[in-house]
Amino acid sequence: MESQKSNTPLGASPTETDVLVIGGGVSGCSMAYYLAREGIDVLVIDRDEINSAASGRNAGSLHLQLMPFSFLRAGLAERRGRQRVLPLFLRAAETWHELGRELDCDIELSRCGGLMVAETDEQMRFLDAKISRERAEGLDVEMLTGSEIRELAPYLSDRVIGGEFCPDEGKLNPIRAIPALARGAERACARILRHRRLISLNSESGGFLAETTSGLIRCRRVVNAAGAFSAAVADLVGVRLPVSQKCVQTHITESAPAGTVAHLVCHAQKILSLKQVANGNVIIGGGWQGRIHQAHQQPTVVRNSITGNLFTAIQVVPGLGRLRMLRSWAGINIISDGMPILGEVPSVPGFFNSIPTDSGLTLGPVCARLVAEQIAGKVPSFDLSPYSIDRFSEAA
Repeated sequence: MESQKSNTPLGASPTETDVLVIGGGVSGCSMAYYLAREGIDVLVIDRDEINSAASGRNAGSLHLQLMPFSFLRAGLAERRGRQRVLPLFLRAAETWHELGRELDCDIELSRCGGLMVAETDEQMRFLDAKISRERAEGLDVEMLTGSEIRELAPYLSDRVIGGEFCPDEGKLNPIRAIPALARGAERACARILRHRRLISLNSESGGFLAETTSGLIRCRRVVNAAGAFSAAVADLVGVRLPVSQKCVQTHITESAPAGTVAHLVCHAQKILSLKQVANGNVIIGGGWQGRIHQAHQQPTVVRNSITGNLFTAIQVVPGLGRLRMLRSWAGINIISDGMPILGEVPSVPGFFNSIPTDSGLTLGPVCARLVAEQIAGKVPSFDLSPYSIDRFSEAA
C-alpha cells in the first residue's frame, strides 16, 4: 500500500473491533453482511466509497459456464482448476437468489439463461467437449442446433450456426446490489468506514494493529477482501499472493425495445458478453483490454478495444447496429489460477483471504459466506481446502 501519514491525534486510542475487513466491494460488503448476522463485531474500511472500484464497474453478469477466452488460454492445471470450481458457481447462483429475497431493494436479478454461440464447426466441437466437462460437475447445459437457437433467440445473426444453453445463468445490477448488501450489514450492526486507506498492518499479541489515514484500528482478525489490491494487503503481513491485475472495459447503449438481447450472450471463441438490463440498455463487454492511465493510475478505455468489441457484438446481434453507444468505462479484474483464494493463512493466524479472483461478482457473496462460517467457528458448508493459499506452495 502507498505510504501516507495518519491523521490520528497523538495519543488517540485505536478503534476496536473483532474482525477488520479490508475492501468495500462485493466481497467486503458480503463478508460484513454474513459476519454481522452471526453476531460478530465487524468493521469494513475502504480507500474510497463502497462499490467504487471493480465491483461497481462490473457488467453484472452471473456466469456459470466455463468462459472460452480464459479457459482456452490456460494451461492444463488451470483448466482442471476452472473445471473443479464449477460446483461452487452453482452454489453462488443459489446464494444470489437468496440475497435477492433478503435485501431491501430490487437488485434486478434475472435468471434469463445464458447462450454461448458458435459461428464455425470448430467452435461447435469445442462447445460439445465443454458441455461434457460442465455436465460432469453438475451444470445444466445443452447443445442447440442452428434452428433450435434461432427459435430461442431470433435476434441472433445468421452467422450463428448453433450454441450452448445454460438456463441458470443470468444478470443483476451491481449498482443496486452491493449498496444493499452494505445497508443489510449495517442494520445487523456492522460498521463501514469510507475514505480510509490502509497504510500498515502489523501482528501483535492477540491480533493486529492497522494504521489507516484516519487513525489506528486494533482487531483480533483481518479479512483481505481488497480485490484487485489484495496482493498489496497481503504483502503487509508477509504473504505473497500470486495474482495479477487486468484492466478491462465495458460499454452501454441507449435503451432498446425489450427482447433486443433476451439472454446473457457469450461467444465460443471471441471475447464477448451481452445482456439487456431492466431499463432497456444493452451492456456490451466480455473482457476487452483497457489500460491504467499513467498520470492518475486509474483504469481507462482504449479506442481500438471499443471498436473491436462493438464490431464483434454487431456480428452476433445485428440489431445492435441501430443503437447509439452512450458510455464506456474500464475496471480492474484480478487474475489468478482460475480458482478463488479463501480461508485463513496458516502462516499468519487470524489473517483470512476472501478473494474470488476473476469471477468476482458471481462468486463474491458465496466466497464471503463460506469464509464467514470459518471465522464464526463453524465447519464451512462447502469444502474450502481446494481454495487454500497452500495450493501455491504445493505447486511450487
